[in-house]
Amino acid sequence: MRIRNFGFVCALLIALLPSPAHAQGDSFKDNVGKMIRKVGFHASTSFSDPIDQENIVRDGSYGLSVGLAPGHTNGWRYPFGLAWFTEELKGPSGASFVKLQSRPIVAGIGYGWHFGKLSTGIQMQAGWAFNSAKAIGDMGAAFGTPGSPVYIDIGDSFVVRPQAKIEYFLTPKFTVRSSLNYVMSHPMVTLTTPEGTTSKRWDASNVTLSVGIGVYPFRK
Repeated sequence: MRIRNFGFVCALLIALLPSPAHAQGDSFKDNVGKMIRKVGFHASTSFSDPIDQENIVRDGSYGLSVGLAPGHTNGWRYPFGLAWFTEELKGPSGASFVKLQSRPIVAGIGYGWHFGKLSTGIQMQAGWAFNSAKAIGDMGAAFGTPGSPVYIDIGDSFVVRPQAKIEYFLTPKFTVRSSLNYVMSHPMVTLTTPEGTTSKRWDASNVTLSVGIGVYPFRK
């Protein structure tokens, strides 16, 4: 009788305990939920200083990006982001002839410090930039042949982005933020002019200061 009761109790406990697969599923859902609650949308204006100032014109831009809210405590972070920047490329005459539009997707590691409503951090990210070109005026004029056809193709490129940032929470879901970034990017540029076709890597690297706001709609 006692053995039968013992077996019944064991069977009942086993039935009530979550299975390993179920527990792992709950843990996965919890982690996904925590990440979703951190997702935010950033609107910013940026000012860039190109490293190659001989061939690239300084450009400022407005844009949107997606990222994760900083934590409530100090510690390691694993940030990812979607962003973009623009630069104007100069021809032999010194006039701009095309605008480089670069949209990097990056992820990496960083460390953050939290002081009440103020969060700061440093991080290193790497990823891939999707690049495109937009003509500016008469492209041929930049090469001394007004009206002549000029074609340009800018390839995608690997990017590295060290970053230092600061963010202040005006409310739990609304922030003002600023960041200082160095973006290293060397896309392949193929240029076709009346004189022929050339291909080379352009140094599109730049130092960028961004100022803007952040909104974290799911943050608690």
